[in-house]
Parts: sequence; structure tokens; C-alpha cells
Amino acid sequence: MKRKIRNHTRQLVLLAALLGALSLPHVHAQFTFNSGSTGGYGPMHITTNTTLDLPPDGIFHCTTITVASNATLKFTPNTLNTPVYLLAQGDVVIDGTIDVSGQAGTASSGGAGGPGGFAGGNPGTGGFPASDGHGPGAGRAGTGLAAGSRVGTGGYGGVGSLYEIGTNHGSTYGSPLLVPLTGGSGGGGRHDGYAGLGGGGAILLASNTRIHVSGVIVSSGSIRDISACGYGSGGAIRLVSPSVSGGGSLDARGGSWTGSPTIYYGGAGRIRIDCMDRRALALNLVPSSVATIGANMVVFPPNAPRLDISQVGTNSIPVPATAPAFFLLPQGSPTNQTVRVQASNFGAVVPIRVVLTPDNGPSRSYEAEIDNTTINPAEVTVPVVVPVNVQVHVNAWTR
Repeated sequence: MKRKIRNHTRQLVLLAALLGALSLPHVHAQFTFNSGSTGGYGPMHITTNTTLDLPPDGIFHCTTITVASNATLKFTPNTLNTPVYLLAQGDVVIDGTIDVSGQAGTASSGGAGGPGGFAGGNPGTGGFPASDGHGPGAGRAGTGLAAGSRVGTGGYGGVGSLYEIGTNHGSTYGSPLLVPLTGGSGGGGRHDGYAGLGGGGAILLASNTRIHVSGVIVSSGSIRDISACGYGSGGAIRLVSPSVSGGGSLDARGGSWTGSPTIYYGGAGRIRIDCMDRRALALNLVPSSVATIGANMVVFPPNAPRLDISQVGTNSIPVPATAPAFFLLPQGSPTNQTVRVQASNFGAVVPIRVVLTPDNGPSRSYEAEIDNTTINPAEVTVPVVVPVNVQVHVNAWTR
């Protein structure tokens, strides 16, 4: 009889333990993630409106990151205009605003892109023609008000709209994974003195532990109170952490004007969230059409493919570069020049496009291929025609 009582008591204890375990919240298996932060910057604690200078590589190695409510964090771009990388060993808590949006232009120059984004085209003024925007999805300059000659908006995750869909609008580009991380493109300048607007910048936040956003992270094209401008596209926002939570907003809208209805706008940017635990994820993703959520838990992929310009004309450029590439040919210089482009880690034949964007006048594009199947890195020399007496920016993109 005593044995029966002892067994019954043991069963009650086991049943109570089982019910207690079932009442606990579900516990995920431990997931270890390294954002890549060394912690060298220490804690980034933003309590008032602050603008930080980007380091040469764009990376802040933090222990923790907090942006308090009613505080806005912005960045001054570095020489190479890299994206912003906010890496933390501990928690990232954004109750305020992080802003890497594009800018409006002036009477003489296009609007700057956000850090990692691209500038708008210069306006036509003083007898000089307007210029195209910058970036892989740049909008072209407007040469008039007739259909087909109006200024174009920048594209990225989507194509913008201005009067009509035409050949002057920039195209889409980039990966929904935001690997590599690239910002938005600028809109074209206009023939009658209106500057193109800058594209949104590119920002990545990564934490070993968690990211919580109750505030706003914004990488939009610039907003103006003038219609018929070449608006820049939205930029890029990526979050990477084991846990991402909060009911704030990630905003990568294209630039627009403040009139109503809003029918003039640049293309949308891109948004990407990578995490393992998304149970408390209630972020407002704007626009949702360019946002994706997954679990690609890598900040900097090893041996990532890359393009580098290694020579412009007779000038060799170090790889990786330390400054932007450009031509500035004096009067009487030969206009037939070359650009050498290097491809690394693609393991394939890479179709590329070399784009020359002068400060005044239309851009010029040249297509080529680099065979990176057996030689790494591999190079190709691209013949180009360069205008004289004007600074010409040189970029190379995959296509």
C-alpha cells in the first residue's frame, strides 16, 4: 500500500513538472552570431541630434548602440562614399531616427546622395547643359518639356514616375538580399536650372544579440516642394541580428514633391531584414513591395565578388581605390581614351558597363565582358570617348 502511495506521489510530481514546462514560453535553441564588431568604438549613445563623420571604410565597431527618442543621427560621407555599417557586440536600440536620405540640389550642383548613395545631375545654367544623375539607375537630364525630353528620375528597387514612363527614367538594379550593399541613384538635372536630387544612402545595422526599432530608419530620396524635378531613388536599409523586434519604421521611398497628389517620385529603394527570431517583429516597411525578410546571417561574405577600376587613361588606380576615379582632359587632349576594369571572385564571364558622367552634358556608357572563369583577378581594357574641359566621373557596374 505504501508503495502505491509513493508511486502515485511520484506521478503527481512528474505531471506538475510537465505542466510547468508546457506553460513556459517556447525557447529557441541558442544561436551564435558575430556581427564582426571589434568593440573598438565603444558604446554609441546618441541623445541629441548628431552628425558623425564616417571612417574611411564606413564601419563603426561598437559595443552597444542606442539612439534616444527625439534624437536624429546622420553621417558625413567619406572620400569613397561607402555605405554606413553600424556593428555592435551587444544590443542595438533605435527609439529615435537614423537618417541617410538623399539631399536637394542648389542653383549650380545636383543634390548629394546619402552616404553610399549617388548624387543628382547638375542643372542647366549659364549656357552649360544639364547633366545626368549618378549611379547604376541614374535618371537622365531633361532637355525640354516636350514628351520624351522631360527629366528622368532615379531607379533602384523600382522605377520612378514623372509625367510619363519614358527612356529618361533610371532602371532597376541590385539584389533583394542587399549583398553587396548599394545605395540609391540620383535624378537628372533639368535644362532650365533645376538640379537633380540625390538618391538615398545605404546603411546596415548588425548586432550579436538583438536589434529593436521603435523609431525610424530612413533612406529616402530627397523631398522638394517643386514638381517636375529629377527625383532620386530610395536607398538601402539592412538589419542583421538573431532577434529583430519593434513597431517602428524602415523607410526607403523614392524622392517626391510635397504637392498633392504625389505623382512625381523616384524609384523605391530596397529593405532587407535577416534574423532567426522575428516573433516580436512588427516594423512598418515602406514601401513593402521592395522589402524582404530571411535568415542570411552574414554581414560581409568572404571572397565576395567585386569590380574595381584599375586604370583611367594613363593613370593607374590602386585596388582597392583610395579616391573616386575621373577624367579631366584639357583642351587639345585626345578624346579617345581607355578605362581598365578588374573583376575578382566571380568565377564566371562578367558583363560590365563603364559609365562616364560629366559635370555638364549627357553620360556615356560602354559595354564589355571580363572572363573571370580561370584568372582571378581578371581585367579588360574598355575604349571610351571622353569630353574635354569638364570633369568626368568614371564608374563600372555589372549588368
